[in-house]
Amino acid sequence: MRNDATGRMILEVKRPLLEVLQHLSSHSSDIHSSWLKLLKRYQPCGKHAALLAGLHLAPQAGDLRSAKPSVYKEKSERQGQDLAQRGVPAECAAVAVALYVESCLPYLLGDDSKKAEWSRAFARWASLYQFFLLSGYARHAAVERHSMEERISRAERRSQDFSVQLGDAYEKERRRLAQDLHDEIGHDLIVLKLYTEVIALDLKKGDMGQLSRKLKESVTLIKHALKGVRRLTFDLGPAVWNEQGFVPAVRLYARQFARRTGIKVQFNAARLGANLPARYETALYKVLQGALSNVVAHADAQHVRISLASGRGSITMKVEDDGRGFHVEGKLRVPSQSFGLRAMQDRIELLGGAIQFGSRPSRRRAARLGTTIELHLPLNGTEAT
Repeated sequence: MRNDATGRMILEVKRPLLEVLQHLSSHSSDIHSSWLKLLKRYQPCGKHAALLAGLHLAPQAGDLRSAKPSVYKEKSERQGQDLAQRGVPAECAAVAVALYVESCLPYLLGDDSKKAEWSRAFARWASLYQFFLLSGYARHAAVERHSMEERISRAERRSQDFSVQLGDAYEKERRRLAQDLHDEIGHDLIVLKLYTEVIALDLKKGDMGQLSRKLKESVTLIKHALKGVRRLTFDLGPAVWNEQGFVPAVRLYARQFARRTGIKVQFNAARLGANLPARYETALYKVLQGALSNVVAHADAQHVRISLASGRGSITMKVEDDGRGFHVEGKLRVPSQSFGLRAMQDRIELLGGAIQFGSRPSRRRAARLGTTIELHLPLNGTEAT
């Protein structure tokens, strides 16, 4: 509704409406009491009576006398926005105005033409006021929709950034795997091929003198290559727990981490009773790998505690160390220094979960509090896949 049309509608009833206000002023207490009784009969409007009582249900004489009717319109719309923000349904606001009119009618009805004019003016006010209130609700909805669109847009940009970062990480991991295959297993296989060719030539010549030593060296190369295959396969994760199960794979990973680094690891999954979706297992395994890699690279820790538990509709994993800690917020503010932490965060949040990093640095070893990484993944509505 355009402002000029609104203004004309208000001005048309201005004089009789001011007379109505003067007439009703002496009955305001009775009208308000009657209105509250009526309102409380209607649910769910009754439970919002305290908030609705703040409405300027009686038109304000000062607003009506104003040279700018738009002021009254804007004030009424702000009341609608405020009610919407406080969670009062729009229909309750409309009902509140209708019931207020009903409470006033006994004092406006009569056979004389003056009261008939008052009733028409009051009905006009009620219609306009309801419209302004609902316009306020519409504005609030528009603001909320815009805010939601902004949040969605930010989430999409973040998801796109994470996809790029994740792609880079996967590419880096593929290159590392290819390099390890070439440097370790490839080298062993090349040497083993040469040894096999030499053994074949010796056998052809009938030279048996070096055969035993070369066979032993060949077996050593085979063992080294198998060890490399196991290590690379273990780092990939899923191939291991397809055979052993997720928890045994994590326990084995923790045991090998302790053997490789000398850091004592305590693992507890006694309270993990749920069958996890495969995507959860992958996320938990990758976050654990990242957390333990950080412990080795930065924490200078002696002990690590890993716990997995299910309960209250979620899966919880906690990784705690007794290392020297770091400034979490400062680290996260620098993207180049926090890729690992952000990768953990994005991986968990993309599954609808939440992750917290708790750490404080200390200059004295005896006073170190270490670092805690705790994450929660929702179980409601998920199925093992």
